[in-house]
Amino acid sequence: MNRHARFRCTPARGRRRARSAIAALLLLFTSILTMTGPASAQPAPGTLYVAETGAGQVLPLPASGATPTPVATGLNHPADIAVSGETLYLTEIETGRVLSVPVTGGTPTPIATGLDRPYGIAVSGSTIYVAEAETGRVVSVPTTGGVPTTLATGLNNPGEIVVSGTTLYITELLGGRVVSVPTTGGIPTAVTTGLNTPLGVAISGNTLYVTEATNPGRVVSVPTTGGAATVLATGLTYPYGLTLSGNTLYITENSPGAVVSVPTTGGTPTPVVTGLNRPYGIAVQSPVNHPEAGQCWGSVCLPPFGS
Repeated sequence: MNRHARFRCTPARGRRRARSAIAALLLLFTSILTMTGPASAQPAPGTLYVAETGAGQVLPLPASGATPTPVATGLNHPADIAVSGETLYLTEIETGRVLSVPVTGGTPTPIATGLDRPYGIAVSGSTIYVAEAETGRVVSVPTTGGVPTTLATGLNNPGEIVVSGTTLYITELLGGRVVSVPTTGGIPTAVTTGLNTPLGVAISGNTLYVTEATNPGRVVSVPTTGGAATVLATGLTYPYGLTLSGNTLYITENSPGAVVSVPTTGGTPTPVVTGLNRPYGIAVQSPVNHPEAGQCWGSVCLPPFGS
């Protein structure tokens, strides 16, 4: 935010007032730098995080003009990501691992290994939920690590996963469905069918938002109670990951390497960032302790927390 100060220059007194005002501004500026650090060094609350599958890294998307600093590098085909508090969790497709890394960056820590092409990931409390694309099952694992527990089987290439209360919602890429499963495990129940390669999923209240990962691709909404899909956006190029903040959806386009935004009520996609290397998963760190608005990319801004 630009601040403008106007000083009335009068002999002696005016100079003293000007020096006092400048000193106050310098003190304020120093305090801001101490609290937040340079824009390119530390992700701000409300930051979007994107997994670049092609580059093997996870990037925060800082405000316009800032240089993104990866929070994790050297990854083997990172897929989906989730943020809980100050920790980011991600799946590695090729190694079959779930990893954690601080949102400020660091060396990834293995949480679970031996999974078969894990794609989707969601976190609730101290539990991580993961969808295994190859085996068609959903598992849970503690955030502290441990042996995965099977919650559901028989899914047809499950994609991403989202948790709401005591219910998991999972997309089936080859099944063309979104299904629900209790967080304690059980038989999958179809929420909607007839979708074309559903992959990304997000939830707000009683509404699910889903990407159809084709070219051209779409974003649709579906009631959690079931029913027909409502088209929100069309003309996307391989939309993969999906996250939600306030009344705005953020979607990764894998092939052109972009992130776009769409209102939850539907509309024309707005570019957020381009030039990414096969972006897949996307997540937002909600500014829980920071009620001010989050990052902005041109005309696209993360809303204040709670809006």
